[in-house]
Amino acid sequence: MNYLAHATLAEPSDDARLGSLLGDFRRGLELERFPEDVRYATHEHAALDVHFDALPEVRALRRSFPEHLRRYAGILIDVFVDHALVRGWNVLVAERGGPALGEVTSSLYRGLEQHAALLPPRLARVAPHMAANDWLGSYGDLRNVERALGGIAARLKRDSPLVEGIEVLRARGPEFDALTADVLPRLRGWLAARRAQDGRTIGTPWH
Repeated sequence: MNYLAHATLAEPSDDARLGSLLGDFRRGLELERFPEDVRYATHEHAALDVHFDALPEVRALRRSFPEHLRRYAGILIDVFVDHALVRGWNVLVAERGGPALGEVTSSLYRGLEQHAALLPPRLARVAPHMAANDWLGSYGDLRNVERALGGIAARLKRDSPLVEGIEVLRARGPEFDALTADVLPRLRGWLAARRAQDGRTIGTPWH
């Protein structure tokens, strides 16, 4: 799953939402220097990724990508879910008693600012731009999705056709909308059970 989906599903605090992002920056991260809620959310991120990727419908969707994009299907699905999440936020989150989109993104950006001195170098460099331009809240615009794919492609060690994936989203957008609507409440339920086992009681659940 991508940044916004993780932040949306995280426990409702600045620290937890930051941790939900740091799950993608674990290499070289001095996690012991962060508060406990950040550490917990970072580990939760990894568990959620494994659970999401193993869902039968996600595995089937990955196999359905054009052959030249199949090795990048996991990245593309993650980004496309964030696109669907922004577009369907009112129905998927707000009308179910969840937070406003701006509440989630602002909370994450605050977490980045509060712990700026501890961030990995690459994240520290981009964090101010992420907040200033509201990267996560802007994913509803296909142009911004395409730019995000270009940024990811630039960080890969080899040339990739990743940006061509935008054509898959244009052609099959309803599939990603349906996947997001279907799995989001199930993921929340899975996380709630996992947190209960860990004795976590933070926040008020939404449907």
